Amino acid sequence: MKIKSGVEQAVCILVILATQSDKQHVKSETISTRLHVSPSYLKKVMRKLVISRLITSVPGNSGGFSLARSPNSITMLDILDAIESDKPFLQTEGLIQRVFPETTAAEAGSERLERIFLKAEKSYRSSLQETTLAEAIHQTLNRETIELVNWNHSLGSPDIEELKEKK
Repeated sequence: MKIKSGVEQAVCILVILATQSDKQHVKSETISTRLHVSPSYLKKVMRKLVISRLITSVPGNSGGFSLARSPNSITMLDILDAIESDKPFLQTEGLIQRVFPETTAAEAGSERLERIFLKAEKSYRSSLQETTLAEAIHQTLNRETIELVNWNHSLGSPDIEELKEKK
């Protein structure tokens, strides 16, 4: 299974929103520039995050995007499902029965194949459900608190430089 690059971009977007200072909204232009993606592509990813209720969008001059939920309540599975959907890994089309029509084992083989992939999928999804966005940020930064940045001001550069000096 290949996961789309949109999942990684969604994680980056959510980290930016989770670390935004003063509960301000982050402008889409800021996110687009920071991620080095076109505004039109970013809108597709952002729309999926809005539809999944992970972020909110506020129109207008002081508008932008913000988290719809706490980083503690957003799991890696939520992010994957927002971008990739929660469709099963494997959807058989009866190919085994068509390739091996002369044997009764074909149907059993098809069912077995589905069970194997379903078991793997459950394990995979369970693992992603165990880690929240907040935990990922804390573990990555090796800090107990999430440091806040004003991403709308020079793409967050002044605040990031200040955080570097604190280490």
